[in-house]
Amino acid sequence: MLLPGLAVDGRGVRLGRGGGSYDRVLARLEAAGAHPHLVVLLYDEEVVARVPREPHDHLVSAVVTPAAVRRFTA
Repeated sequence: MLLPGLAVDGRGVRLGRGGGSYDRVLARLEAAGAHPHLVVLLYDEEVVARVPREPHDHLVSAVVTPAAVRRFTA
């Protein structure tokens, strides 16, 4: 599943726009037993050292930038 984002850190924490819409949908999918791979498309400079994480945030599986694909493990 492609997710929008403003940044992702080295742990796979995604910074969104603050509305929580995607986190709510992901929680419903998880409750239904679905666990899709979550991928964010970003520019290289949007992969940052640290993004704040809230308890409801879901980690992404990968970030794709023009330079590379980086996968994260839970």
